[in-house]
Amino acid sequence: MEVKVESKIGRLRSSDDRIYAFLSDCNNFQFAANDKVKNWQSDGESCSFTVDGAGDIAFRIVERHPNDLVKFSIENVHAENIFLWVQLKNANPGDTRVKLTAKLDVNPVIRMFISKPLKQGLDKIVETLENVC
Repeated sequence: MEVKVESKIGRLRSSDDRIYAFLSDCNNFQFAANDKVKNWQSDGESCSFTVDGAGDIAFRIVERHPNDLVKFSIENVHAENIFLWVQLKNANPGDTRVKLTAKLDVNPVIRMFISKPLKQGLDKIVETLENVC
């Protein structure tokens, strides 16, 4: 069963081209590493790591639209066909809006348990981007 979850809309105080350049290089994501993230590896197009309690996770950029969209596929043993879209919209110079959308296939039982934490996780990523970008 497909689950689609959207984040809140964040406000980034930077240009859409600068944010797009940041998001288009997986090497930049190491800022997210913390005491729960281990075994970080990246090559620009992809990154992989282990999260305590969630296992091994790998991100790969699968689509780009300059200054507008970066789409990732995510590999994890707990779900199939996981995609994450990061959408950008230039509101004014130095003022870019960001929204994340996750789409994944899970069984109906797991769907009940992951929708709320997934939304909270996406919102947390938006908040992190607001502080980093």
